[in-house]
Amino acid sequence: MSSTDPAPGTGPWPEVPADRVVDTLADLSVAHEELRVAEEELLAQQEEIARLVERYDAERRWRAHLTAVLPVGLFVTDGAGKVVEANPAVAGLLGVALPRLLGKPFTVFLAPRDVPGFRTAVRELAAGVTAEHRTAVTVHGRDGARAEAVLSGVAEATGTGPVPARLQWVLTTDPEDAALLEPLPEPEPASPGDDAAPIGIAEALAELTRLASAGADRRQLLGRMATLAQRVVPSSCWVSVTIGSPRDPKYIGTDSTAAQEADGRQMQADEGPCLDAYTSGEVVVSGELRTDPRWPVLARLAVAGPVRSVLAVPVALGGAPTGVLNVYSPRVDAFGPADRRVAELVALAAAAVLQEVAERESLRRLTSNLEQALASRAVIDQAKGVLMSRLGVDADDAWARLVTLSNRLNVKVRDLARLVVEGHADEVIAAAAH
Repeated sequence: MSSTDPAPGTGPWPEVPADRVVDTLADLSVAHEELRVAEEELLAQQEEIARLVERYDAERRWRAHLTAVLPVGLFVTDGAGKVVEANPAVAGLLGVALPRLLGKPFTVFLAPRDVPGFRTAVRELAAGVTAEHRTAVTVHGRDGARAEAVLSGVAEATGTGPVPARLQWVLTTDPEDAALLEPLPEPEPASPGDDAAPIGIAEALAELTRLASAGADRRQLLGRMATLAQRVVPSSCWVSVTIGSPRDPKYIGTDSTAAQEADGRQMQADEGPCLDAYTSGEVVVSGELRTDPRWPVLARLAVAGPVRSVLAVPVALGGAPTGVLNVYSPRVDAFGPADRRVAELVALAAAAVLQEVAERESLRRLTSNLEQALASRAVIDQAKGVLMSRLGVDADDAWARLVTLSNRLNVKVRDLARLVVEGHADEVIAAAAH
């Protein structure tokens, strides 16, 4: 030891006992492992958040695509009345390009006398004071056009919590929409757990555009449509949706056994509002099914059931009848102009959803067929390579042998190719030689 070196344990670096070193290293190892686990959990959470964001974006794109094909004006405002989402129908009504509509206060398109009422409605909906607002307004388009319209709104999210208010609105200018301003009937008391509370037109149409993104099959989708229609058509009690001819429907969705029985009686009688609506493409209404002279057979059968009034609205795709929305009530003369108009709006939205579902299913089948074709092509190419190696032939000759054997044995070329690739080349070559 040098004369300048400190004695053990007395210098600037005191000697640390070995057991403390071991304990410290163990603590560091545990801390490192805890940090690694925490990082893995954080990564898993980030991946889950990414999946949720992707799903949310996909649903929003899906909803935007569906609302774009609806001829009814749909838009969303924030709690201050500024437009944050809109479909092309609204832009067309207001005479402004869709991108320029977003971010503008909706009041700039209203007649001055309608502005105070709209602002009050926005405040009350955003605060949760009222459940629905419906009123007649005059809209002033940027192209100078003026139109009388019906504006209906509900709160998608109120501003009472941390989430900003989002208000859904429907703007329609059809003269028949004046019926929507009729006083709404008082809802019947709901039993505990009952999911039949009335909802607004805007909420129902928005909900319809979200249905297909849930991934339900066609029957479940129609059942949910029936439930939404029952909740939004003012005088409805039971609803069904049939796709295809009512005489031989492809799919049926109902909200109750009463609707199922009413559909069944019409099929049994081979006559009724549902069949006429599908055949004519027009709305059919009956105020008293038991005495309606248009369907004498059905009238006799209807005595055994609770249905008295029927509202049948055709669901059309591309102008051609595709199905029928059937609304039933146990009251005589239950359905007025407002019921009819709301049912027509629901049928429009349902048709758009079904059209998009059909297109998605078609694209899914096409994708599956393409994937199968590509996979089969890869197997065939591998089989050709095996035959070329075994027989010393070129690619064209190997292909010709597979085709010839396929025709002789009535076996698909891809199935023969799979046998070759899976190790049965000798059997295939021997069969081709005979």
